[in-house]
Amino acid sequence: MTIIWSLLGFLIALGVLVTIHEWGHFITARLFNIKVTHFSIGFGKVLFAQQRGETRYQLALIPLGGYVRFVDEREGEVAAEDLPRAFNRQSVYKRFAVVAAGPVINLLFAWLAFSLIYFSGITGVKPVFENIPANTALATQLPNNDQAWQVVSVNDRPVLGWQEVHQSILRALINQQSSIAVSLKAFSGSQQKIIELGLQDLDINQPKQRWLSVLGFQSKLPNSEPKIDQVSSQSPAEIAGIKPLDKVLEVNNQAVATWSELVALIQAHPGQSLPFLIERQNGILLKTVKLGEKQLGERTIGYLGATAWIDEQTQKAYQTTQSYSVWQSMMKGGEHTWKMLDMTAEMIQQMVLGKVSAQNISGPVSIAEYSGKALQNGSIAFLSLLGLLSLSIGILNLLPIPVLDGGYLFFYVIEMIKGSPVSEAVEAVAQKFGLAMILALTFFALFNDVVRISNG
Repeated sequence: MTIIWSLLGFLIALGVLVTIHEWGHFITARLFNIKVTHFSIGFGKVLFAQQRGETRYQLALIPLGGYVRFVDEREGEVAAEDLPRAFNRQSVYKRFAVVAAGPVINLLFAWLAFSLIYFSGITGVKPVFENIPANTALATQLPNNDQAWQVVSVNDRPVLGWQEVHQSILRALINQQSSIAVSLKAFSGSQQKIIELGLQDLDINQPKQRWLSVLGFQSKLPNSEPKIDQVSSQSPAEIAGIKPLDKVLEVNNQAVATWSELVALIQAHPGQSLPFLIERQNGILLKTVKLGEKQLGERTIGYLGATAWIDEQTQKAYQTTQSYSVWQSMMKGGEHTWKMLDMTAEMIQQMVLGKVSAQNISGPVSIAEYSGKALQNGSIAFLSLLGLLSLSIGILNLLPIPVLDGGYLFFYVIEMIKGSPVSEAVEAVAQKFGLAMILALTFFALFNDVVRISNG
């Protein structure tokens, strides 16, 4: 089922983003009265085609991209009546606009996607923590560890949830900052303080490293009853037959009254098989659960693979929702797009300089996995992924690599400067070099996917 979700999410995401990108080229060419003969989503064998006017619209077998084909004397003989509309006969500025429109429309779509998310309301879990593990950066700043704290901002950027805290840490690592300033307030009380956390224990080249846990952030759990809400696929809970709405009464012959007590018992027995006494629809069941194990900082802890059922009143205490007007959403969407654009560009620069490992590059398998999870998590999660992918496609296509849009734009800039086009011989050699680069990058990304899967 996971594979089906991943494949479905991947095809939908790629179909939407490729269509948007090619539509940018198409509509700009039409505005300049350039004749468009083909609008294709996908490559290879044509699965479906329809002729409308002078353009053939088609869907092809390989969904890893698409293309818009113009009338062009460099690609074949052109009828005399179509010569004024041939792409190669347009001014360099018109050609530049047509090629640039693809990545630009991707960036605009990202802005629209993020704006819609802000307009629908941003919901998250308040970044509240307690029970700070010893020997962590957080423990050195809060040695008393006597209350729950909520993160208010990181490096003067307000945060509403844990995801924003994580993004702020990522931004700091990309910018090679040695520490971050974290503003805190007491979860129950009026006390406030600002602390500085060193990032020397974090490694941006280790994508599986749990940065929040390494720093010492332990999310505060609501004092809810030990009742199951959702069970993760292929988790120890699912394998043992635990189901949603099951209430755990005992673990290893020890009574549990709250979810926090249940978590503490599970974490204390990594990899062990323990008896769980469960209440299900007024009946009592005994299940043997072989707990999983994972790293939390320097500790190995057990895990069940299930989330807590929390009543509505408790949810409100731990959740945060921020709504915005249409204008505010557009402004926030633009601000978020710019931040992600800046962070992505900085990440690429650090990779080129060798300061960030290229192992962070994700291939189609990883993208399919993320797409499937986002699709399962609902429309907002999937829209967020579409925005991020569209932003990435826009940036990638603006890189001055021949065969990409950015390569053509680079040639057009040279033409604007020197007053004549780059020779076809030079362009042909550059195209071969660019194609080799893209193929190498694709295989490297696939290799990263294989390594990630093999390492679990």
